Order: sequence, then structure tokens, then C-alpha cells
Amino acid sequence: MSGSLAIVVPVRSLAGGKTRLGPDAGPDLRAAITRAMLRKVLAAATASGAASSVLLVSPDPEALAVAGEFGRAVTPVDQPRDRSGLNPAIDLGREIAIAGGADRMLMLFADLPLLEAENVLDMAGTLTPVALASDRAGTGTNALLLHLAGPARDFVFQFGEGSFDRHLAEAKRLGLFVTPVKIAAMSFDLDTPEDLRELLYLDPEDFGFPLAETDRAS
Repeated sequence: MSGSLAIVVPVRSLAGGKTRLGPDAGPDLRAAITRAMLRKVLAAATASGAASSVLLVSPDPEALAVAGEFGRAVTPVDQPRDRSGLNPAIDLGREIAIAGGADRMLMLFADLPLLEAENVLDMAGTLTPVALASDRAGTGTNALLLHLAGPARDFVFQFGEGSFDRHLAEAKRLGLFVTPVKIAAMSFDLDTPEDLRELLYLDPEDFGFPLAETDRAS
């Protein structure tokens, strides 16, 4: 895939994540919500036509199984235990992207339920070595585009609390130009019961699991 884009989607686990949804959201409901969002992100990534490869990186077999719903369009990558964590997952995706000949990678979080193919295309079209799409608070990073040439290969991912400013600082350290990208669908991630209620108000039919299930988390 010479001269191509690899999209990397890291997922910690289906049932083990989204604990901030509160005590009323048990493992089954959290898994249903995470699976629905993951499907939405993978659908947007594949439908965009922007990428020659889409990599789903996770240590969770149930999450990796979602890749099978997309046939050859999504490659599951089993994250080894000795490389656990979010930033190591993205590092692993970058290594596979480079080995496959990609010259760019786009990291998308799996909890972007409003994401559409056109949003992926907009982000993928950014020309600077680094592009960052923040969360709604402007402090986190929900998507990151990285050109995999020159010093950008040494870019150290800074995902975690306050990652947006830390990614800006990392780009400055390497002398890389950065484009902050404002895409509403990329800024909406789902973490809290309030986020879930807002999502069901904005997009009640297209989310992918029965609305009755969500009443227990609201």
C-alpha cells in the first residue's frame, strides 16, 4: 500500500470500558454500547475509501471479532499482554502501518458514535505532518493524523489526560507543523450518562442497540 493511509482504531475491551457510565450500566450494557460505537467508527473508516488498510487493535477477542463483520476491509490486530495500554496499542498500529508501506496513519477512537465517512475524509486530507481533532472540552485528542516520514516516525503518542496540549508539545519538540481540526462528529465521544442521553437525543435510531437497554444507564 505504497503512498497510502492506514487507519488505526484501538479498543481496550468491550465490557471492561466505559465505567464512567455509572453503576447502573453493567458489563453487558457497556459492551453493547462500545460494540455499537466501534461498528459505527469502522463503518465510517471503510466507507470513506480514504484508507488502504483499517487496523483494529485490541487485546479483547470479542472486540477483535467485530472486524470479521467487515470482511477483508478491517484487519484485527491482537495486542500482546506485554504491550498493554492505549499508547502501546497505537504504537503497534503504527509499526504495522509502516511495515505495510503506509506513509500516513490516522488514529480514530472507537467511541465516536456520530462519525461519518465524510469526517474521515476531511481529517485524512490534512496536509501538515500532524493533525489533531480534540474532544469537546478541547483538552483530549479524539483523532490524530500523522505523516510517517522523517522525524514524525519518532512522534511519541501522549494519549491520556490533557493529551491535546501534550501532542502539540510533542510536535513542537520534533519541529513538526500541526493543524488543529474542528470536526463536530469527532469531538463527540461518549463517556458519561449525560453523553449517552445527548446521543440518544441527537441520533436515536442509528446508534445500533435497543433504546430500552439505555434506560438503565440514564
